Amino acid sequence: MMALNLSNSQPARWQPTELVNTLLSPGARQVIRCWLGPSGFLDDHHHPRMLLSLINEPGSFPDLVHAANANLVPAVVLNELLRKGIVETLESGHILLRRSAYAPSGQQGSQPPEDVEDTFGFNPPRRRFNDI
Repeated sequence: MMALNLSNSQPARWQPTELVNTLLSPGARQVIRCWLGPSGFLDDHHHPRMLLSLINEPGSFPDLVHAANANLVPAVVLNELLRKGIVETLESGHILLRRSAYAPSGQQGSQPPEDVEDTFGFNPPRRRFNDI
């Protein structure tokens, strides 16, 4: 298993997408920000690593949750992330952060926001309670 690199000298390469900011609870957002930050949960290419799901060893999902906020329960956070489609579990027992959950840092605000009325007219589509 790869050792954690706890160096915070590098700026964050990734940031959560609006999908994450909209769908997740504050605690789950903390976990995603920690996963994307330069705190040891990135691989050698600076992409979010796949993490072992519920095994308590360095670099596992519970380790990530406790690094983000020691008051959070890893199983509860994992359930939320799975339910909202932000992560997926692999047969190997690893958790994969889906690419739709993060974008290159600085790119989210680089384009001007679209005017919803210009795009959809006066009646923008409403989000259904089960849309993800």
